[in-house]
Amino acid sequence: MKTFLAKNSLLVPLMVVFTINSFFYSPGRDGGINTPNDITALNGTPDEFPTEIIHFKHHAQNPVFSGTGKVGDWDEKIRERGYILREGSTYHLWYTGYKKEKNAVMHLGYATSPDGITWTRYAQNPIHDLGWVEDMSVIKSDGTYYMFAEGKDDIAHLLTSTDRIRWKEQGPLDVRLTNGNPISKGAYGTPAIWKENGTWYLFYERGDLGIWLATSKDLKIWTNVQDEPVLKMGPDTYDQYAVAMNQVIKYKGLYYGYYHASAYKDWREWSMNVAVSKDLIHWKKYENNPIIGNDKSSGILVHDGKGYRMYTMHPEVNVYFPNDWKWLFNGTSTDPWVSAKSDRFPAEGWAIEGTQLAVNKGKGDSKAVVRGGDIITKKTYSQFDLEFEFKLYPGANTGLKYFAKKYPDGTILGCEYQLIDDTGNKDIANDTNDKRRTAGLYELFPPASRQLKPIGQWNKGRIRVEGTRVIHWLNDVKVVEYTIGSPEFMKAKAESKFKEVSDFGTAPGHILLQDHGDEAAFRNIRIREL
Repeated sequence: MKTFLAKNSLLVPLMVVFTINSFFYSPGRDGGINTPNDITALNGTPDEFPTEIIHFKHHAQNPVFSGTGKVGDWDEKIRERGYILREGSTYHLWYTGYKKEKNAVMHLGYATSPDGITWTRYAQNPIHDLGWVEDMSVIKSDGTYYMFAEGKDDIAHLLTSTDRIRWKEQGPLDVRLTNGNPISKGAYGTPAIWKENGTWYLFYERGDLGIWLATSKDLKIWTNVQDEPVLKMGPDTYDQYAVAMNQVIKYKGLYYGYYHASAYKDWREWSMNVAVSKDLIHWKKYENNPIIGNDKSSGILVHDGKGYRMYTMHPEVNVYFPNDWKWLFNGTSTDPWVSAKSDRFPAEGWAIEGTQLAVNKGKGDSKAVVRGGDIITKKTYSQFDLEFEFKLYPGANTGLKYFAKKYPDGTILGCEYQLIDDTGNKDIANDTNDKRRTAGLYELFPPASRQLKPIGQWNKGRIRVEGTRVIHWLNDVKVVEYTIGSPEFMKAKAESKFKEVSDFGTAPGHILLQDHGDEAAFRNIRIREL
């Protein structure tokens, strides 16, 4: 719904279309979806929230489509949820235009693009101005486009078309409770449609206070799967006051629901969020929601033939491309790194061995070792997702620092993801201070559990910094979570050796790999800026 204008006037806002795309979808039975090949995560196990459909970066040329801005034009402004459908080599955009005036009348517009960035408005716009059509979801089945839209008083209704331009009204949707009685009077809008194995699934909201699910076999009677929302508001603040479904897709055998939400009682700002489900009924929200903020919402995914991109439609059309990983070490080059004491990579001490980056190679065999010292990234980072694999040898002590900074006395300090032989290192073998254990934030926060594999085996570490929130994972288990600058963080810092370092734990800073004189190895180090 997400409406800010009076709804007692004739309004025709923008639509959302979900359909079969010949470039990344292929028609199955009943117009269902055949998804791309499965993609596995770095560690070879399925990722519940795959990065390629979750993490996106802002396009430099945004917005790619907006109102004309010309006083008197029917589409001086645009608003609400719209949809882009790619068929063949053409992108099709439906949008709602209106004049910036009191009690503005809204009309439906149409535009096309060869690349999804540069758009041409349809010459005969507006294409539909008969009644209220808003927050649409359209699916193409057997050559017909079925548009499920929000109408006057936020009542969902159905329209059909065979050419994307001329739409025929089919009437309001008849939604029933589980016992067969009609749902209570009032709004039921922002319909989002999914079809599979002959069953139509309708997601709808009631006053944006939750997302309900009803199903139908004939498009005439819709019956709730349960009379409570399948996706509720909260408990976190980002969606505590409003939720509405924009799109549902199926990917890697799971369903992903993209929904807009508000953290404010007056709905003054919206965000884009995602949840995952195995059955369309039970949903798990992404722990790092929202995926897009800053009042950019009503988002949908579109496949461009190579990968997914996201478009947000409110209050203008913006495109976001996959936020790709960048290699810090891929097994062949140390170019992103230099010595912490010079502008060159150490000539000794560090070496590429096969596909791994080894430090103090041979120490365990009592061979002569020349230490190369710590290495740091050439670039500094503020908000990021960092993944790496590491292998420790008996008694080893090393670490990975982030927000690392050089100080006038020559020291380099930063937050440290501790890497140590928890049971074999002589300095901590009998230590009760778990703040020095592997994957903990060294000296400040201990790991919640010990997930370190036996010495000599590869482990997977991950650090995510988003805003002031920081999370450490070890072998896919979250072991540390904290907020920079929080009372808990400041207390832990005050009790640590870093209490006198005023900017400890603040962004930006380098990524640093320690040379502690012990043998260790790293591989598959990659980072994605957020």
